[in-house]
Amino acid sequence: MLLTRTPLALAAALGLSVSLGACATSTPYQSAEVAGQEFGYSSEMLGADRYRVSFSGNEATSRETVENYLLYRAAELTRQKGYDGFYIVRNETQADVDIDTVPTAYPGWGPTWNYYGAGVGWNTFDPYLGTAFPLQRVTASDQYSASAVIEMYRGQPPMGADNPISASAVMARLGDNVQMPEA
Repeated sequence: MLLTRTPLALAAALGLSVSLGACATSTPYQSAEVAGQEFGYSSEMLGADRYRVSFSGNEATSRETVENYLLYRAAELTRQKGYDGFYIVRNETQADVDIDTVPTAYPGWGPTWNYYGAGVGWNTFDPYLGTAFPLQRVTASDQYSASAVIEMYRGQPPMGADNPISASAVMARLGDNVQMPEA
């Protein structure tokens, strides 16, 4: 009986891991403002040359990717608005850590101490009587989101601007690594 279950259980586990693996793809560079999109970039105008830009990734998107996509969006927005560069006034990256404990289905039995008969007392260790193993699998997943307030400029950066960033240079450096959504 055990031999007939093993290949079936293995096939089921393999099928489950393949189907879950297909769902675990990194968030592409896309607008989160489109209806139905939970992940991606968004921007909000705060002033004539000041914007809040953010990017949220799913569980398969690394922190580095989220921060790079935020920077790419800031550069893209800067170019779309007719500016040459920007500097970051304030930025923040947050991690939402989710820890799940999932009981696993294991068809085994574990040895335990059992009581035999009325008034006889506790039996010694008996490997044939017992309860199911309390097996659990702990999984942790991180979701990152980053936001920044940027101020844009034309020509030379204003005096006192810390770390001015050329929008064209950012787009050239990061452009090949940006994963666009599939059509």
